[in-house]
Amino acid sequence: MRLTIYPVLAVALAVCSGAAAQPADLAGKPLGDVRLQGLERISEQVVRAQIESQPGGSYSPRAVARDLRRLYELGYFATIKADAAVEADKVVLTYLFEEKRVINELRIVGNDKLRTRHVRAALTWNEGDTFDEQGYAAERQSVLDLYESKGFPNAQVNFIVEEAGPGRVNVTCAVEEGRKARIRKIAFDGNTVLSRRKLKKLVKTDRAWWFLGGKYEEATLETDLENILAEYKNYGRLEADIPEVDFAYDDSGKRVDITIHITEGPEYTVAALDTSGNEAFDDDEVLRLLEVQAGDVHNAGQVDADAQLVQKGYEDSGFVTASVEPQVTLDRDAKTTNVIHRVQEGEVMYVGEVKITGNTVTQDDVVRRELLLYPGERFDGTMLRASERRLDNIQYFDSIRFTREPIPGDEVFENLLLDVEEGKTGNFDFGLGYSTEEKFGVYSELRLRNFDIANWPSFSGGGQQLRLRLNVGELRDQYYLAFTDPEIFGYPLAFGFDIFDESREYETGIDYEESSQGLQLRLGKQLSPYVSVRSALRYSDVDIDDYGFVLNPEIRRWGGDVTVSSLWGINRNTVDRRFDPSRGSEHDLGFELAGLGGDNEFYRIDHDSMWYVPVDKAEKWIFSFRTREGWVNDYGDPNYVPIQYRYFAGGSSTVRGYDYREVGPTEKRFIWFGDEAYVGGELRIVQNAELKYKITENLRVYTFLDAGGVWREASDFDLGDMKYSIGVGLGFNIPRLGPIRVDYGIPLNPDEDQGSGRLHLQTGLKF
Repeated sequence: MRLTIYPVLAVALAVCSGAAAQPADLAGKPLGDVRLQGLERISEQVVRAQIESQPGGSYSPRAVARDLRRLYELGYFATIKADAAVEADKVVLTYLFEEKRVINELRIVGNDKLRTRHVRAALTWNEGDTFDEQGYAAERQSVLDLYESKGFPNAQVNFIVEEAGPGRVNVTCAVEEGRKARIRKIAFDGNTVLSRRKLKKLVKTDRAWWFLGGKYEEATLETDLENILAEYKNYGRLEADIPEVDFAYDDSGKRVDITIHITEGPEYTVAALDTSGNEAFDDDEVLRLLEVQAGDVHNAGQVDADAQLVQKGYEDSGFVTASVEPQVTLDRDAKTTNVIHRVQEGEVMYVGEVKITGNTVTQDDVVRRELLLYPGERFDGTMLRASERRLDNIQYFDSIRFTREPIPGDEVFENLLLDVEEGKTGNFDFGLGYSTEEKFGVYSELRLRNFDIANWPSFSGGGQQLRLRLNVGELRDQYYLAFTDPEIFGYPLAFGFDIFDESREYETGIDYEESSQGLQLRLGKQLSPYVSVRSALRYSDVDIDDYGFVLNPEIRRWGGDVTVSSLWGINRNTVDRRFDPSRGSEHDLGFELAGLGGDNEFYRIDHDSMWYVPVDKAEKWIFSFRTREGWVNDYGDPNYVPIQYRYFAGGSSTVRGYDYREVGPTEKRFIWFGDEAYVGGELRIVQNAELKYKITENLRVYTFLDAGGVWREASDFDLGDMKYSIGVGLGFNIPRLGPIRVDYGIPLNPDEDQGSGRLHLQTGLKF
């Protein structure tokens, strides 16, 4: 009732004050003219349409009072006065107007920490509204309250008003946010389903620790609240809500305690699960893909993931325009849900043209040979993702984007568009490296991953690879040239060669110096998106010198001479990324036969398999397991395997915690006496289990369990000879410098002279 009386009373008072200026003795006299003064923004026609008093009539104070009432009710004027005067025996009536000012522009400045839309929402003033100076205090307090609720108890707010034309003003809300209060504590209220520990993992907003962290960020807290509600929905709490977040400041305003109030709501289970719109696949085929089934707690996140899985299945079957949306209906009385996965299948689509853009350096053929979808074939999501992975692995491009282009008038075929952004494919590095096995070394390397020997003078764009490396170190010197063409003369065969000249000093196992020179010719063939085969012919001339005090003829006879061998291998690789993979596996089987010439005759079989399994959905925890087995045996003259082809274990790449090459059989240096020297063997088994946690994109921590053994001959195999170790590691990837890996391994069953632990360090620092 009060809200309706006050406006009427205000208008009545204004009318009385405006009419009070009218002389009563002029009533009934002829009205000569009606004049309007003070109109700036409001048109005269609008005003005159409300005026009852007209020239030619009689002057009436009552009519003037009614005019004033109607004019006030328009809402355009702050004050209206009526003035009557006699001119030439007629009354001249003048209405004097003071228009209300309108907010022409409302600006907010100084709000670095809070979003403009949130500050604007705290104001009742809006552009186009009437400007009321009496609203200053209320508007200012509203903004201050907002800032206090967001962690800024010392904020200051002022309004600046500037004339912007007739009846218009520009209003600027100037904010001085002040120093933000640091978070002292974050608490949760009302949570029973999710523990405080679980909720803390969902929240990025964190309390201050000494002088670090603890700054409140509005956007971060908003995301935190969304994550909390999303997690509750994964536990069937579909009506969970956060009705309030409290901020409690200390007396200084420098510390704040945040309390998040949670209403968990009831638990919902799935009463019925169904599909609709699916014709290409039966209901049973679709429902078998779903993890959330009838009778389960309604996991909202998994329901969405199930829909995406069904959609992916359609895309992999050529229905690239298919969409799957889960429709969820709540029965609030029974606390159950009905879930219908609504499918829009579309049509099976086929590839028209494959159009490539953005490859200003790389030739089209180089890109096309990595693609697994061809014109005329059915669209296949699996092949499309595999193509993207192959293009990413060759590391020619900074970005890769596939899209589809409709063909006018064709409902079956669409063009496949591939847009790439060329990246840097040539590197010249000069660097310093260190490892516990090879000590210090400096190197210089030229590596061209997109080389073209026939494209003078740029020599780029052909997809060939050229590598030239010089390494000079404390224990190892290397000169190495390698060339690879993935498609030699246009045929789907990879050809390459390696020329090498190396020398290496070994200070563990047997102390000796090995120098080798040689050449290798390679051929390779891709059999499928994941499987490739290879073959090679290798010539190497190896000299073994500087045995030190080794006088045992059994040891000395293993070294040196020329070896000519042929090699074959097959590889299957499904890892998601070449570097730092998170899922998939790689399996490699190789066979080497020596004896096509030279001084040695032996055969060697090597197997290497590795699996990567993400432990959590975010793929921050990755479990990997690797197993390597190798067997080498002689078959002619001389009846031994040279030491450079024998197997060793121990060190950063095999069994950590043990010294390099110091796992396996030994020989006395002086036949019957002297120190034991590790001489390698003809059979080796090495297995590594590792759990990795990705702290950031460039920082990893590891824990591992290693096992390995080496036996002089295969007939000596005994699992009791296996050596075991556990340990932890830390990995860095420093941009523009390179990787650093530090592991500390603890041997679990060492020999008496093998110590209690080893630090393994590998660096590739580049400058």
